[in-house]
Amino acid sequence: MNLYKFLCLPLFFSKDNSIKKFNVIILFSLIFMNTSCINKNTSFNRYISKEKNLQFLVDQGKLHWNKRVNLKDANLAKLFLSKANNINPDNKEIVELYARACHFVGHYIESNPNKSDSLFTEGMNTTWNFIISTNEFQEGAALFEGDSTRKNIAGITNLSEKMVPILYWWVSNYSRFLAKKPVMDRLESRDVVETALHRILSLEPDFFYHGANRLFGGIYARLPGVELSLSMNNFDEAVLGSPNYLGTYVIRAEYLHTKSGNREAFIKDLQMVLNADPTLLPNISPENLFEQEKAKKLLLKESKLFE
Repeated sequence: MNLYKFLCLPLFFSKDNSIKKFNVIILFSLIFMNTSCINKNTSFNRYISKEKNLQFLVDQGKLHWNKRVNLKDANLAKLFLSKANNINPDNKEIVELYARACHFVGHYIESNPNKSDSLFTEGMNTTWNFIISTNEFQEGAALFEGDSTRKNIAGITNLSEKMVPILYWWVSNYSRFLAKKPVMDRLESRDVVETALHRILSLEPDFFYHGANRLFGGIYARLPGVELSLSMNNFDEAVLGSPNYLGTYVIRAEYLHTKSGNREAFIKDLQMVLNADPTLLPNISPENLFEQEKAKKLLLKESKLFE
């Protein structure tokens, strides 16, 4: 029975007051129920629409990410993932891939240093916001009474293995951001960066092709007062564990061999990169292809770097 038919019932217009009151109560109940259903349906539809929109953005981000060897696709991947992250900044998968996309575009594609820094900062902030929101981090930080840096170190030390990908892309973006900064900036950040890398090594040492060792190698090669053997040992670990990741050789040539003045090793590493098959690691063949381009550019600077 619909509401119109109900209103037309003669009973509703009865002179009996009790019946009138009863019918009025029923009338308003039906109106309330009808309004309530509309509100619930509207809220539900908005939720479904939001979820569909999020999934669309994630799917498009992944689609373009898989074609990131093309500059346009790499930028589109970052764009779609950025929008997805804005909708749901608490989604671990989105945060991880978005931070990685920021690092990829900033490191391989963007030629303007200021724009690269903005990308590294975005990747760094996105992952850091996720990290500090976790119970693991907050519980660790709460155990330490002191300044914010020491609390951050305590929080990072308390992170579990499931947080390794997020932690890695945080420290990777952070390290890239610091790479061209003054020595004092790098020294001030040393403790928290080293803590993150040590935590990764203790939980999943081979993550992203021994990425923590690779980052340690580059950092120790550029910090004043640090024995170059520390850089060498970390690069050796990364090469031994993941010999087909070409970025390790490029970073070693750019930072370690130039600092030690080892011109022969510089040329050897970069020639090896140019002669390597970038598709031996299919998941990162775009990265390897871009590393070959970086190797070419570094070789062109050989005379200047070793003059």
